[in-house]
Amino acid sequence: MTDRTGITHPPLSPLVWTIAAFLIAAAPHLAAMPAALAGIVILLSMWRITSGWFQWSPIPGWLRILITLALIVLVVMAYGGLWGRRFATGLLCVMLAAKSMEMYQARDLRMVASVCFFLIATQFLFNESLPYLVYLAGGCWAATIALIQIQQIPAMQRAHSGAGMQIQRRSLNQAATLLALALPVALALFVLFPRLAQPLWGLPDEMLDGRTGLSDSMSPGAISELFLDDSPAFRAEFDDQPPPYHQRYWRGPVLWRFDGSTWRTTQFANARGRQSVPITESSLHYRIQLEPHERRWLLGLDYPARSSMPESTITVDHQLLSRHPVTTLSQYEVISTPDFVPDAELTQSERLLATYLPPESNPRTRALAGEMRARHPEDRDLIEAILQMFHDEFSYSLSTAPLGRHGADEFLFDLKDGYCEYYASAFAVLMRAVGIPTRVVTGYQGGFWSEAGGYLLVRQSDAHAWNEVWLEGTGWVRVDPTAAVSPLRISQGSRSVIERERALFEFDWMFELRNRYDRVQHLWNQWVLGFDAERQRWMLERLGLPRLGATGIGLLMIATVILIAIPIALWLLREQHRTARSEAEKAWLRLLRHLRRRRFRKRAAETPLEFALRIEPELGSTGAGLVQLALNYNRVHYGPEDPELTRKFIANATAWRSTGTRAKSGNPMT
Repeated sequence: MTDRTGITHPPLSPLVWTIAAFLIAAAPHLAAMPAALAGIVILLSMWRITSGWFQWSPIPGWLRILITLALIVLVVMAYGGLWGRRFATGLLCVMLAAKSMEMYQARDLRMVASVCFFLIATQFLFNESLPYLVYLAGGCWAATIALIQIQQIPAMQRAHSGAGMQIQRRSLNQAATLLALALPVALALFVLFPRLAQPLWGLPDEMLDGRTGLSDSMSPGAISELFLDDSPAFRAEFDDQPPPYHQRYWRGPVLWRFDGSTWRTTQFANARGRQSVPITESSLHYRIQLEPHERRWLLGLDYPARSSMPESTITVDHQLLSRHPVTTLSQYEVISTPDFVPDAELTQSERLLATYLPPESNPRTRALAGEMRARHPEDRDLIEAILQMFHDEFSYSLSTAPLGRHGADEFLFDLKDGYCEYYASAFAVLMRAVGIPTRVVTGYQGGFWSEAGGYLLVRQSDAHAWNEVWLEGTGWVRVDPTAAVSPLRISQGSRSVIERERALFEFDWMFELRNRYDRVQHLWNQWVLGFDAERQRWMLERLGLPRLGATGIGLLMIATVILIAIPIALWLLREQHRTARSEAEKAWLRLLRHLRRRRFRKRAAETPLEFALRIEPELGSTGAGLVQLALNYNRVHYGPEDPELTRKFIANATAWRSTGTRAKSGNPMT
């Protein structure tokens, strides 16, 4: 339809489907965007649908340019620069929304619908979990429907009003059929595309989004933010039964430096460990499936002795570190020895760092430590006395107020309730105040054992902090002050101490549902996200194929895709030839087949009318009826759509087939 300015508006249906495909493809990106930008994208999309409904004139070109430039500035301001994955995808969403302001030609609609496939793919830079498979299927289906509808714009412009629903149903069915036909090819490419041991490229650190998880620093209140995050941190499969709860300490960042309020890691601790952990009969063999957290640490039980992760190292303080940040799902094997006692000797630099307290910080805590030391001169006795004090006078709570400058003083003398990092920090200050080397270890404790899946699921809500103290003649010994205050936290996991009303997942039925779903996610991680070069090689060997290199696998992939594509292509060609015919054309072809059986064969170069005129003398009185049918077929097939004439033509062609070649009188075309 053309408005008063001379602009031809596309039919509403392909416009709506194109906008819908864009919004579906952009949905996860909009959720991660600043609210103002997401609102602008949705507003522009809704404006375009409204303008198509009311046939509004396009926005002037100069105003579109100003709006687009303003949007670019807003994106730069929102993301604080011109770099990063979020900036790139946010800019793409905003530019596609701006493109909708000039989306009046079929080529513009087609471009936006086509880019939706790319926009869907970019979401997998951020998350590859199983629910996004539904998003992938839905987004691709909507974009395919939009492309089919755009291709049918000329037919829609000629069609009568009653044909709209038929075109809609046909578009939905065609899109579903095309995606179903693409599945075998996609499966062959997924299984047979040559995998590399390492990716061809990596993501620079400055592009990484900060994700929820452990940090290389800890202030009281930091870990508590993870308690209500029920997302998986990692999964562990053991060769034998999982270890008991009191051994499920998953070692992460080890914090040495303390500035009075925050604990941080130190550079020297990242050096390779000087004391190797022995592998004994009590050592645990297990496999870790680690979710991406965009930091370098790898999780393992105390104390890791060996790891299969390429380019990983075990540090001086027994952290398991990767050379690069973990930006994808990572799978590796670990051997840990839980009864190992590390470092019987302490270097001078380590001792100075592990006993340092900022001058004049936490004076009341220092005084308390001095008093307790006077009553308990032995280190072990002092530790037991402090743990008993925590048990008798303190409580475990997730609702503790934030701490100020003298955090240990405020916690020990004023609040007297808190969660693991409060206790770990205060305990370390008490120990250092009397010269006992102490460090804070962060990681996870516990985990849910999936009996059906045969693996241990550790969630972000299992995040934990504990201490290690160095005892003369023994070495570093784990001390968990939280166990003294809340033994259930250690013996039954973090769920036992979270207030039930604080989170939906704490209902028993929801918790069980999430655990059952995680088994499916675990299988998805193993067989889809974890389908690497080794698994591909194993699968091909199970199929009886010889050991193939990358070139051999590539040739096998090409041959398989060709074998799959040939029958699909033949079927599509036959289907296209069949469905491209209108009802009038099908009636005319049936008439030609009827005449061929009676020796009247149409020549390839003849038009319908030429054929009818040539055989008219041989048909006698019915020949004029065939000529009239040919004239009407030309009008129906090549002229504007006329449903009534089409109906009459089909009825008369059917009637002529039963009478025309019998040379009976009468003209069947009325």
